[in-house]
Amino acid sequence: MSAGAHVDGPPLRDLQDLIWAGDIPAIGRRSFPDRLALICPECDARTSYAQLDRQSDAFVALVRERGLRAGDRVAYLGRNSDQFAPVLFGAIRAGVVLVPLNWRLAAPELAYQIADADARLLILDSEFEPLARESLATCEHEIPTLFTEARGAVTSSPCLRALLAREAPAVPCSHEAAQPILQLYTSGTTGKPKGVLVSHRAFSLARHMELIDPGLTHLQAGAVLLSPMPNSHIGGISWMAMGLVRQGTVVLTADPSAPNLLRLMREFKVEHTFIVATVIRALVDELRQQGIPGPQLRGMFYGAMPMSELLLREALQTFGCAFVQFFGMTEITGSATLLPPPQHDLAHSGYLKSVGRPYPGTELEIRGPDRRVLQRGEAGEIWIRSPTLMLGYSRLPQKTREVVAGGWYASGDGGYLDEDGWLFLTDRIKDMIVSGGENVYPHEVEEALRAHTSVLDAAVVGLPDDRWGECVAALVQLRPGKGATEEELRSFARSRIAAFKCPRRIFFADMLPRTAAGKVQRVEVRRTLRERAGAPKG
Repeated sequence: MSAGAHVDGPPLRDLQDLIWAGDIPAIGRRSFPDRLALICPECDARTSYAQLDRQSDAFVALVRERGLRAGDRVAYLGRNSDQFAPVLFGAIRAGVVLVPLNWRLAAPELAYQIADADARLLILDSEFEPLARESLATCEHEIPTLFTEARGAVTSSPCLRALLAREAPAVPCSHEAAQPILQLYTSGTTGKPKGVLVSHRAFSLARHMELIDPGLTHLQAGAVLLSPMPNSHIGGISWMAMGLVRQGTVVLTADPSAPNLLRLMREFKVEHTFIVATVIRALVDELRQQGIPGPQLRGMFYGAMPMSELLLREALQTFGCAFVQFFGMTEITGSATLLPPPQHDLAHSGYLKSVGRPYPGTELEIRGPDRRVLQRGEAGEIWIRSPTLMLGYSRLPQKTREVVAGGWYASGDGGYLDEDGWLFLTDRIKDMIVSGGENVYPHEVEEALRAHTSVLDAAVVGLPDDRWGECVAALVQLRPGKGATEEELRSFARSRIAAFKCPRRIFFADMLPRTAAGKVQRVEVRRTLRERAGAPKG
């Protein structure tokens, strides 16, 4: 009989060298004060480590001037820019909790997250002022706002950029392990997003685990990293921090288009980047269309959504650099496993479908519905034990207990471990759809569709898609005597939920397939929609 489906990552060693996240700018300032920490071409901004450290202290002064106390929430609604980093590190030093918001959400979704977090300050890009105004209109108390940039030539209110440029006293960073530093919202099958609380220790340990993991040795100190992943996601925040903890230079962009990324890679001599499969597809296609070789990267990191083996082969041939895949989730403060460069071998492609082995200090188990550990090769639910586990879901102790037991986290993802301990994903235990690297939960989409006066019921599933990995598809049952078009329903849903959550394909049925108890049969819905959709759409 094969060994039980349990695997340990390498030992978590050298903890005496742990760098606390709040100290990252100060360490960079002491070592390389004039080295560029951040480059933001869209903002025409270049920030040295000395400047980043001073700006972080300036944010502490800003927080204290506004009367915020330890534990208060500061929400941030903005695109990737050089200003996010000093807000993050300054918030850690001030003891407040940063709540990054996804600017792609609709106003009702943002309103819920701002209210649930009980935000005491909202920092936002001016382009999102109408969205913020609509979101704040339903809040029970007034929430002060601060724009990242000055609006117009003359303004009576200072902007964040001006306030960060002020001189301020140096602020030592507390090393309190359980201090919450981030509240990141992740959706749930109940339809209401949950605020994942990330501790200072978990975020700091995540960086330490990356530093000592043998699969990341090619990501060297002082490297130039390109960061197009949004700062509202743990992936984008972690990638930026991975570069800064190595005292490298992080090139930030809010434009993930292939022409822009290729231009930035060449202009700034980028060595490493972290992107999702849809962006890799666009890069490969752009280079092929131009008939030119890829930029000279040392490392291509990918994750957040599945990548087909065909695309991975094309990318390996196109870029000819080391590839690394991450697999993780917000509740684990980022990655739980990685597939290192040696396993991205076209001559021995058996591992290309794997998501790797666990990080240092991390354990994986595959369990059945009864939580019994299965055997190697048996598919079940992936359980993870890691020192980077979240503190819990904010104000949702019962939801936390549903997924955390004895230090183990029930991921909701399905998979199996092979005989050598490599993790392979299967179907998802949860109904989550991953489209273009964004998580979409069917219940949220279904609720948006059901709000239409012509819709009696709706069932939402993910369909295979060459470009997006999965696309959101809906089977809709209309009310008797009512009518609606696919475009009408899509436009209606867009007014309630983010565009990336809206169904790309909508089909109609007289009745939804149900069990004898009246529960929608998602397996049957998925089968029906696959048949009616035909070949995957790009």
